[in-house]
Amino acid sequence: MSIHILIIDDNEQFCMSLLRMLEDDSISVTYALNSSSAKLELKAGSIDLILLDVRLGDESGLDVLKKLRQDFSTVPVIMLTGFGTIETAVESMKFGASDYLLKPVQYKVIGKKIDDVISQSVKVSENSDSLIVSRDLGIEELKSTILKLSSSNLPILLYGENGTGKELFADFVYSSSNRKGKPFIKVNCASFPDSLLDNELFGHEKGAYTGAHTTYQGVFEKADSGTLFLDEIGDMSLEVQAKVLRVLQNKELYRLGGKELIKVDVRLISATNKKLDDLIREGKFREDLYYRLNAAIMIIPPLKNRISDIPLLIESFLKENARENNSEPYILKADVLEHFLQYPWPGNIRELKNALKYASAISVDAIIDMDCLPVQLKRVILNEDSAVTPLECSEKETILRELMRTNFNKKKVAESLNISRTTLYSKLKKYELNGFSD
Repeated sequence: MSIHILIIDDNEQFCMSLLRMLEDDSISVTYALNSSSAKLELKAGSIDLILLDVRLGDESGLDVLKKLRQDFSTVPVIMLTGFGTIETAVESMKFGASDYLLKPVQYKVIGKKIDDVISQSVKVSENSDSLIVSRDLGIEELKSTILKLSSSNLPILLYGENGTGKELFADFVYSSSNRKGKPFIKVNCASFPDSLLDNELFGHEKGAYTGAHTTYQGVFEKADSGTLFLDEIGDMSLEVQAKVLRVLQNKELYRLGGKELIKVDVRLISATNKKLDDLIREGKFREDLYYRLNAAIMIIPPLKNRISDIPLLIESFLKENARENNSEPYILKADVLEHFLQYPWPGNIRELKNALKYASAISVDAIIDMDCLPVQLKRVILNEDSAVTPLECSEKETILRELMRTNFNKKKVAESLNISRTTLYSKLKKYELNGFSD
């Protein structure tokens, strides 16, 4: 694995010395003498680790660290410090630094620190967003926004059709937040009748109703100091909505049949596939609750608007199936991929995943062809509501094939199609191939 390290230190001689010490076949190093230059480096390339001096000329390394945690929160930071600023370096760990190093830097010490921090960073990445497989710009923007809100306790509302991966995004919100490691509880509101949902959320006291033989803590209590994910929140009754609103406003609740006021501190993530605006107009959803929930709204696009992600998702799901079955990944034939790129996927990512599971189970030679597919996928189904004509659809397929053939090199695609890059970019935009337009 190649590692790219950025040194931020106002002493250029020290930066050059550290660069010569660290650079080898697996590590590349760049440096910046101030925070403005560092920001440009971070925006320009993929930085895996930052070495930041506590004293950065006229700037405070601690202030720079705080800014880095806001704008580039996924990049780990090791503070560099002299003996007189050890306390500041230790304090910096409260603001998100991974570790600190004493100057003068010793090769063995810095090598081990870098290995430890990078290893931990990889584990966090694998556990948080690796399941969100995408090259779509909209998805990347969502993830970036979530990371910027990582130190916030704002409630987050996820909008998306069934099967778009709302729960995966909830997992990403939690794993990126400052409540990671604390309770994280998930509840699908649509799977409970109203009376049982009330009980599940808020709990009950012993004797509250017939059959209540013991006291029961609801999930708001169980998630205290942590995070609660309420899926399909549009399916709540107005009575339950009123109680949820009280918890969000006052951070307190009563169990069913209880008289004791219970304080709770919960970050709420909610999700729905319904338009809450319509439910409000129909009198089925409380407007005051909606404005409590919508502090940060994340709209997850359907798979039909993320065609560029289909090859990536196929590869990921086939590898997952192979791991589960202790086998090599199955091979998807080219005509099947073409069908997948044209099919509108009403069930979104969940439908794609299930289709590949089915096809893998049916296949007898580790090759997925048309005969392996579920019935609804054995023919191309064009979206009747689409404004794209069959001729344009053919052009869209051609562009997609060329993108995949050239490993997404847009210059080569434009040359092979004998069109300008400006024309190619306009077609990428026209056919909503957003993930390829950067």
